[in-house]
Amino acid sequence: MKPGLQISAGEIEKYAYCPLNWWLYREGISARGRGQAEGTEKHRDLAEDLTLILRKEERAGQWETLVVYFALASSLVAILGLTLLQRFDASFASILSVVALIWLLAATYLIYRAERVALPEDKLISERLLVVFAMVATIIALFSISLSFLEDRIVASVLEVVALLWLIGASFFLYRSMRDLMEARDFRFAKNIGENPIAYVDDPGQSSELLASKAHGLAGRPDFILQEEDGLIPVEVKTGRKPRGPLFSHILQVTAYCFLIEETSGRKPPYGLLRYGDTVHEIEYTDDLRNLLLSKLDEMRAVANGGEAHRNHHRPGKCANCSRRYACPERLA
Repeated sequence: MKPGLQISAGEIEKYAYCPLNWWLYREGISARGRGQAEGTEKHRDLAEDLTLILRKEERAGQWETLVVYFALASSLVAILGLTLLQRFDASFASILSVVALIWLLAATYLIYRAERVALPEDKLISERLLVVFAMVATIIALFSISLSFLEDRIVASVLEVVALLWLIGASFFLYRSMRDLMEARDFRFAKNIGENPIAYVDDPGQSSELLASKAHGLAGRPDFILQEEDGLIPVEVKTGRKPRGPLFSHILQVTAYCFLIEETSGRKPPYGLLRYGDTVHEIEYTDDLRNLLLSKLDEMRAVANGGEAHRNHHRPGKCANCSRRYACPERLA
């Protein structure tokens, strides 16, 4: 059965605030007020900051990959140089080469582990340990070479110089990676984002992916989505006045985003986050809220099919704060 009228998560927020506000929006009546322009600007700034964090963390990941390759290459070249020095009785050098090989094998295991773990934090730890192990293997090999005084040490020495250059390259890339990560963390702290990976950003300057449920005729774009152990967590940021507690209309909007993530990813989020400035509310995604959302969707389609909507409250303060009050035929004095 086709759902009929296509509804966005933002429309659900408007309808939950006041059905007539939503109806005026559907009729093309734009919102007015200084807060509207300020809110749009703040959301644009937030998207830019989140996109910057993503870029820096992505670039840090690219530097990390180069660190791994350079560190492993330096270890392999260094140990190859050692193999050219084993035709003499240099027991201490031989012992060092075995130790270097053990460290290199440990680094190889960490490559395997880094590719197997699911959480980005664990993968990052494995990659950094890999770099340390590979660097230690190279340093041991270089020290072993310094103890050798053979006639054919020229080739081995050249290999060790190459290994040293690769090790210097790995150190440089590690520095760049750490710098980008520190800058990204500074932005996260300034914006109170936390440490969980950002999986999605609604960037007005780009064509962000639209989350949609064809079966229920619902679509929307949360401000951003975090990747946590429990799954994808939608975050909705409100830039206006900070209420004493989360408003019903905002709760229903966050519920809509949780529902869309459940529909598109196949995994139910345990909750969504609703932010008013520095205050963050955790909105549990319950079956009751899910059912309420679906009933509101049916209600909105019934209202649309009836051809009109009406104010559903008698609160002058709510009316006074409505962004479409100027065009409302049922506004309270």
